Amino acid sequence: MKEQSIEFRAGEAPTPHSSPLAMTRPTQSPTLNSRIELYTQEAMVNWLGPLQLMRTGLQTAVATTMGAFADPREVLAMLNPRDSNPPIQVAADGDVWIDYLADTGDGWDSTYSMALCVSHAVELPEHQLSLPRGDVLLLGGDQVYPTPARNGYRTRFLDPFRAAFPAPVPKERPNDQDQPVRQPGAPWILATPGNHDWYDGLRGFSQLFCEQKPIGAWETRQRTGYYVLQLPHGWWIWGLDLQFESMIDRQQKQYFEQMHAKLQPGDRVILCTPEPSWVDEAERLAREESKALPSIETQTPRFRSLREIEELLGDHLAVVLAGDSHHYARYQPKAGTQAPQRITCGGGGAFLNATHQLPDPPKPINVGGTRQHYELAAVYPDKKTSEQLRNRAWRLPTRNLSFCGMLAILYLLFDWMVQSASTVPHPARGNRSLMDVLSDLQASISNISEVWRHLLLVMSHSPSSVMFAVIIVLGCAVFSAAGVKRTRKLAYAIGAAHGVLHLGLAIGLLWLMGRVNIHYLQLEVENLHQVLLFLAETLVLGGSLGGLLFGAWMVMGNTFWGLHSEAVFSSQCIADHKCFLRMHFKGDQLTLYPLKLEKVCRRWSLGSGVAKLAKVQRTWRLRATPESTGPRFVPASGALELQLIEPPIEIQRGRAVP
Repeated sequence: MKEQSIEFRAGEAPTPHSSPLAMTRPTQSPTLNSRIELYTQEAMVNWLGPLQLMRTGLQTAVATTMGAFADPREVLAMLNPRDSNPPIQVAADGDVWIDYLADTGDGWDSTYSMALCVSHAVELPEHQLSLPRGDVLLLGGDQVYPTPARNGYRTRFLDPFRAAFPAPVPKERPNDQDQPVRQPGAPWILATPGNHDWYDGLRGFSQLFCEQKPIGAWETRQRTGYYVLQLPHGWWIWGLDLQFESMIDRQQKQYFEQMHAKLQPGDRVILCTPEPSWVDEAERLAREESKALPSIETQTPRFRSLREIEELLGDHLAVVLAGDSHHYARYQPKAGTQAPQRITCGGGGAFLNATHQLPDPPKPINVGGTRQHYELAAVYPDKKTSEQLRNRAWRLPTRNLSFCGMLAILYLLFDWMVQSASTVPHPARGNRSLMDVLSDLQASISNISEVWRHLLLVMSHSPSSVMFAVIIVLGCAVFSAAGVKRTRKLAYAIGAAHGVLHLGLAIGLLWLMGRVNIHYLQLEVENLHQVLLFLAETLVLGGSLGGLLFGAWMVMGNTFWGLHSEAVFSSQCIADHKCFLRMHFKGDQLTLYPLKLEKVCRRWSLGSGVAKLAKVQRTWRLRATPESTGPRFVPASGALELQLIEPPIEIQRGRAVP
C-alpha cells in the first residue's frame, strides 16, 4: 500500500500564497535532508450516527454477500504456495519479547496512546519491573474502524502507528521517494484480520501487511492473512484467518497441517484467533441446558474452525489469544484439569466493551473429545466498574447530538403527519385539528388515555402515519433483538414497547406545545410564529428527551434483560480502560504481563526534533530531519501510566501459575 501521508522533501522553505497543506516547494540542500509528514488525528467512530449506521450496515451486507461467493484467502494461497510461505523465524540467542494488541484504528487519542505503549519499554516501579519493547508486535484483528473504505487504514491505523514509532529520516535524499526506509534490527509487526478488515474483501489488509513494506519503523513479514512464527526454545505462534462466519479454508488448514509436522515433542504453541468464540460456545451450551426441548442451534463456524486447529495441536497448545471484545478477560482451566489458557485482550483503541455479562464460570466446552472446565480468573475493567460505565449511557444527549437530532426529526415527521391528517373535519373532534383539541386538555395523568384516544382516531384515517408508527416500533424491536440468541421473542416485545414509548413521547410533545403555544400564548395553529416555534421546540425538546429515553431504555434493557450489550457501550465511545499483553519467552518459560492504561492522553505536544508547518482541521503537517528520532507527538503533561491488570502469568511445560 502506498504510504499516502508521508512524502520526502529536501530542505525546503514556505512558498507564499499557497495552501497550508501543500505550501512548500523543495529547494535543494547539499547537507540537510528533511521529510514532510502528514498526520490526521481522527475522532472516535460515532456508532449511533445516522449516516454511520447506514454505511456500516450496507458495507457489512455487501462484504458478507461477496464473501459467500469469493474467498480472497484462496487467491493469497495461490500466490503464496505453502513451500514459499515457511515459518517466520525469530532468531535470538536469549530472551524474546512479543506484544499482543488487538482492536486498534479507532480514535486518535486511544489508538495513538496504545501505539506509544507498544513502541517503548514499560517501567513498573511499584513491581520493580522493566519490560523492554517487543521484538515483534502481534495485532489481533480489527486494525481499522469502522471499515477500510475512504483511507480508513491510513488515517486510523497508519498515521498513529507511524507517528508513535516513525521510520528514520535518511541523511541523504534517496533517488526513489517511494523507497522504504529500513533499519537493522527493526522490530516486526504481524496481523490477524478481523471482521472489520474483511469489509473490503481483505484488499487493504493484504496491501498493508502482506507485501513486506514497513509500517513506520516496524517491518512486515507475513505473506497471507494467516502465519506461523517460530521462536527459539520450542515456542511457536500461529495466527488464524477466519473470514466473518465462514469455516477455515482448505488451503489454510493444509498449511497448518504442514506446520504441525514441524513441531517437536514438547514444543508449545500460542494461537491467535480473531474472536473469543469459546465464549459464544459456552453461552450456547448454557442455553441448551435451560431449554425443556432440544434445539437445533449449532456451534458457530468460527468455533468449529478453532476447534479443528486445537484438535490438530493437542497438547502442544498452551494459550489461545483473541481480540474482538474490547476488554481483558482471562479464563484459566480449573484446578486438576488440562486445557490452554484463554485470553481476550481487545483494548487496542476501540470503544470499551462490557465485562459484567461474561459467563462466570462458563459451561465446559468440548475440544477433541475432552470437556474443558474453566473459571474466570481476571477481567478488566472489573465487573463493578463495567456496570457503572454501563449506567452512564443515559447521558446520550451529551454524547451523540447527531443521533438525538435524528430522533427529533422522526418526532417532527410523526407529529406533522397526524396534525396534517387531523385538519380534515371530524365530528368527534368538533371539526378541530388534533393540536387544537390537545391544547384544551390539562396536563394530568387522567388525560393521557384521552390523548391516545384522539391520536388513534386520527391515525385510523391516516395510513401514512400508521406505516410510520409501525416502522418505528419494528425498528426498535429489531434493535433490541440484535445479537440476542436467547429469549428473542421477549427481546422483540421489549423493543416494541420501546418504540411505543417513542410514539408516546412524540404525541406528548404535540400535547405540550399545544398547551404552551395555543392555550397560554394564544397563537393560532397555522400562525407562522407558532409553526416556527413548534419546529424549534420539537428539535430541542425532542432531541433532548428522546436521547434521554433511548439511553435510559438501553441501560434498563441491559440491567434487567441483558439486551443492548454492544450498543450501551458503543454509544458512549469510551476511549479509556485500554490494555495489551507483553510476553516474555525465556528458555522453557513464557511469562505474560497483562498491562492496562486507565486513562488515555487527550492533549498532545509536538515531539522533539520535529517542526510544525501547518494544521488544518485535524491534519498536521510536520517536518522531520535525521535528528528526529522519537515519537512525533508526546503527552502534554506527564507520561502514560501503565499498570499490571493482574500478577504475571507463568506458563511452563503445560501448566500455568498466576
